[in-house]
Amino acid sequence: MFFPSLNINVFSYTELFWHLLVNRPKPTGPIVETVKPPSINTVPDQATKSLFALIIGINDYNPEDLNPLDGCIKDATDVRDYLLQDLKVPDPHIRFLTNENAKRADIIKAFLEIQTDKRIKKNDPILIFYAGHGDETDAPTGWPSGDVSNQIQMIIPQDYSIDPARQVHGIPDHTLAALLNAIAIEHGDNITVIFDCCYSGSGTRGRRRVRGLTKNQSQHIPKDLDRDIWYTASGSRGSSTAPGYTGRGLANHVLLAACTQKEEASDGGTGGGAFTQALLPTLKSVGADKLTYASLLERMDKIPFQNPQCEGVNQNRIIFDSRAPTTGRVCFPIKMNGTAYEVQAGSAHGVTVGSEFGLYNDSLTIDDSPPLCVLVVASAADIGPFTATLQIKYTSSAAVTTLSATSCVLQTKAGEAEDLLLFAPLDEKLLRLYETLAKMMGEFHPGKRQIRPVLEKEKARLGLSIVDNRIAFDVLDPRLAEYGLTRMPHTVSNDPQEIIPVLHGAAHFYWHLNREVKDALVDTSIDIECKTLIPTSDYDSSGTAILKPTGDNYLQLGVIDVVASDRTTYGYKITNNSARDLYINAFYFDNTDFSIETCYQSPTSGKFKTYPTLPKSGGYLTLGYGSGGVDPFTYRLEDNTDIDVGYLVFLIASENVNLSTIPQKSPFEGSGRKSVPVTPPSKPIYGTILVPIVQRRYPVQGQ
Repeated sequence: MFFPSLNINVFSYTELFWHLLVNRPKPTGPIVETVKPPSINTVPDQATKSLFALIIGINDYNPEDLNPLDGCIKDATDVRDYLLQDLKVPDPHIRFLTNENAKRADIIKAFLEIQTDKRIKKNDPILIFYAGHGDETDAPTGWPSGDVSNQIQMIIPQDYSIDPARQVHGIPDHTLAALLNAIAIEHGDNITVIFDCCYSGSGTRGRRRVRGLTKNQSQHIPKDLDRDIWYTASGSRGSSTAPGYTGRGLANHVLLAACTQKEEASDGGTGGGAFTQALLPTLKSVGADKLTYASLLERMDKIPFQNPQCEGVNQNRIIFDSRAPTTGRVCFPIKMNGTAYEVQAGSAHGVTVGSEFGLYNDSLTIDDSPPLCVLVVASAADIGPFTATLQIKYTSSAAVTTLSATSCVLQTKAGEAEDLLLFAPLDEKLLRLYETLAKMMGEFHPGKRQIRPVLEKEKARLGLSIVDNRIAFDVLDPRLAEYGLTRMPHTVSNDPQEIIPVLHGAAHFYWHLNREVKDALVDTSIDIECKTLIPTSDYDSSGTAILKPTGDNYLQLGVIDVVASDRTTYGYKITNNSARDLYINAFYFDNTDFSIETCYQSPTSGKFKTYPTLPKSGGYLTLGYGSGGVDPFTYRLEDNTDIDVGYLVFLIASENVNLSTIPQKSPFEGSGRKSVPVTPPSKPIYGTILVPIVQRRYPVQGQ
């Protein structure tokens, strides 16, 4: 191919890039900077000044009904002082309810007042804090619950009573879900919920007072309790989540809970609750603007007998901020295992041979100082499902042989087999793109995978074509070609500033899509059902009919094939038939725009233990109905397409894996945790299930 502006003939990309980098004539046009150094977003001062809060602390329950507590009002007061003194939140923004002012009606009224508060603008931060008793009881008929035992959870107001003559119920998750949903519809999903209570109480354990009810203090919930609130709190589904504030996969708020569902939260006496008194010092010493919800638990001191939990789709956002930190900026804990460096990331996180990591004393120093050294994965034998052994590649000082509790690594270079192979013509019209790609080869781009043009179409996953002076993207993945998908519906201008982000997004998309890992236990013990959902005569927390699955399983021979319609909704049930507790994450890969959406994310807990999201021996998770906290699925086509294929990818593991680096927005958008017997360690489990979802405008003949 002859390039007139270079006055050369080239027959390969190697030859072209040599001319551009080594034997380069004077440039004919500007080389565009397309990759900017990543930065961590922080909470601006104005963000916390616009924070609104409801703080509830209850010590003095009716002694005829419940054990009193000692530390809840201190916790509530300490949280209020933190907001006022550290975050400079205006006092009128805080609703503060304690003891006799925290009756059932008072708490519900305060939630409703937040919903209608005209001072709160869209996406202003909202904090709900509760310290007091919690309880767990059987779910009424027709109410979805969060586990196989069919239990729901509730918080206990000050006037709670089991005496039939003056009975006052707790506030169940069903009601709380409606109230939070209504707030989210009005003000956005920048909502933080902190509950320092538990649901499996024994009253006291030795000298340790517990914030939970005993069985004889519990009460059954009527089926229609708070039905008026379900309607008045939220008239439309909007962005609602399924009932269960300790449910899984919360969509409109982030929950920080004092312990797992089956643990007990320590009251701690007059010193306050163990959870709150570990949480606040961490927020104060590090700063809410430097932490995500998930990383907060990494930094908290351990709490005896408790494992705090972080749940919600947005758990990787900066605290009190509706934004997330820059994609790819996930720090992994590291420790010395003898003389070797062991990072808490492995093949489940995408680590491969050649992956490089910068070592830092603390994640807070990443933007202000160079790494202490660079570590590398030297061989495949060094990579496990959840950990990897690293070696020093180079260091700017003496070798680091002692690590602190806050030491971490940031992946700075992708490993082998992570390039995007791109088929594109040797064409003068693409010269500015090739100049930019050539320049990028010699630059350092943390977290970015290389883009390598090839002239052999069969080697590539993606192709470029010039159509009407714009860049079109050709689908070369044979898995998609069999359905007739040959070109994406989006184009961009012939400008590296628009093309490069799409290529980086495609590289990220295909790398994670192609990381299929086969595991015998996952393949044989996990059942997946996809069924149509129909309404029942019962209603959920948003006042709409509760859905139930019906009909046959659409998942046949590993593929789901449906006629696309926004009038048909679908739900999934994933069942664990193995003898191992497992964790699940689910993502939807959209081949039309390279977006990767989180469908379900297991709760995180930092250094603490988490409750399995797929309990052994028949434990299950539902998505789209029940208590999974995920809206029903619908499949629709763009106007100019008759068929589409996306992938629902389930990542299933025996440990809770931080997979927050996987999701991404479409690059086309904006074109911008005495001796005793020791249990032998179990073999790690990690596997994926990739389900193609074929969405057609018209049924297949004979179907």
